[in-house]
Amino acid sequence: MPVAFDGLNREAALLFLCLIETGCRPSELCNITGDQIYLDAEIPFIEIRFREDRAIKTESSIRQIPLIGVALEAFKRAPDGFARYRDKETNFSATAMKHLRRMDLLPSASHRVYSLRHSFESRMKEAHLDYELRCLLMGHALKRPDYGDGGSLAYRHKELQKIELPFDAGLFDSLSGPDVRRRRRKVKR
Repeated sequence: MPVAFDGLNREAALLFLCLIETGCRPSELCNITGDQIYLDAEIPFIEIRFREDRAIKTESSIRQIPLIGVALEAFKRAPDGFARYRDKETNFSATAMKHLRRMDLLPSASHRVYSLRHSFESRMKEAHLDYELRCLLMGHALKRPDYGDGGSLAYRHKELQKIELPFDAGLFDSLSGPDVRRRRRKVKR
């Protein structure tokens, strides 16, 4: 089992990994449902949108985000979302922060789970991704008239691949089955 996930429940670990390559707000992914996750599409993507049971922050938050790298692999293991944290984004944040502190994985005392979103934006800037595309992927409003649809999923996917982080596929070996914490307890008995 990867040391970074030692003691962290499966859904929290997968959710955390999804945050890395999507730039989503933690609340957006905590509340995502299977009908917003398109793994079988030509270009796999997630869709952040209004739902009858859930409002989103702003009109500009509505977006489609191609899945790349570690987020794609994590969503393959959570194709219906993260039921444990649905409407419980504060619980997810507390669980993740407790784990990050315990494992000494925070670069500074000011870092939070939300820092993954900031890092995603910084990586896009450093890769010279178009400003409008960055706004679209982050769910930020543009301060100009809205023209077009922000480009095709193929275009967004190609651009996001510029910031895709390498990862070891073995990272998921312990995350494909039941909850990691339960598995560890069974081993101890």
